[in-house]
Amino acid sequence: MISRRNFLKIAGLSSVALGAGFTTGKFIGDKKSVCFTVHGFIPADDQIIANLVTAFKNKVKSNSEPVVISDSKVGEMINRIDLKSQKENFTNKGSVTYRLKRIDKQVDSDIIISDANNSVYSPDDLNSAFENIRSGIKNRKADFLFTAEYKETDFITSLFGADKKEVVIENERGIVDKISLHKNYKNILIDGPQGKTGLRIENGFAQVHTSTCKHGICKHSIANGVGNIIACAPNKVLIKVV
Repeated sequence: MISRRNFLKIAGLSSVALGAGFTTGKFIGDKKSVCFTVHGFIPADDQIIANLVTAFKNKVKSNSEPVVISDSKVGEMINRIDLKSQKENFTNKGSVTYRLKRIDKQVDSDIIISDANNSVYSPDDLNSAFENIRSGIKNRKADFLFTAEYKETDFITSLFGADKKEVVIENERGIVDKISLHKNYKNILIDGPQGKTGLRIENGFAQVHTSTCKHGICKHSIANGVGNIIACAPNKVLIKVV
């Protein structure tokens, strides 16, 4: 089996922490929060999307009504599959959010998984459903950036912790800055070996708007919840919400 670090290099995903000074494994966050997220570059294949949603639902075991954010009609299909995948024994009550965005860059398909304790799962830790999905999209070009996120927070944390989310910005020298996610900044410039990466924080969302690398993959991700990660691997810039 390949190592976790080699997996990150192969995946090439915008949500991956990769490069000198970046590590994988434990991710510091709110210990009272529960989250599980699937990130992926995936082909425009209805069966692959259906399998992803079903595997995600079976993992999080929640019948909560999902929020689907999509710039294509595939979002309607995701909603139908989520409803079809509900089961009586699913008792978790956390929120479920799906995001689907068409991409215009030629990147290989792959998925990664993270939760409140692990910024990136090792391939060895994937269950059989996700392993089969990875095998099925291997060597295929991606058409969409897909994210499925489950989040569960206890009442006290949700009551008093909503305004405490921060965006932690790192480059190859370490932590550059910590900024409240609830403040607005249109142009935060982060130095890296290839130049400056531009970050925007607005209305509770963080997004890279300027990238120095060839594909600009990091610009396809949006971070707004604890545990969300955006990385520009070539420029060694890591952005995470804690």
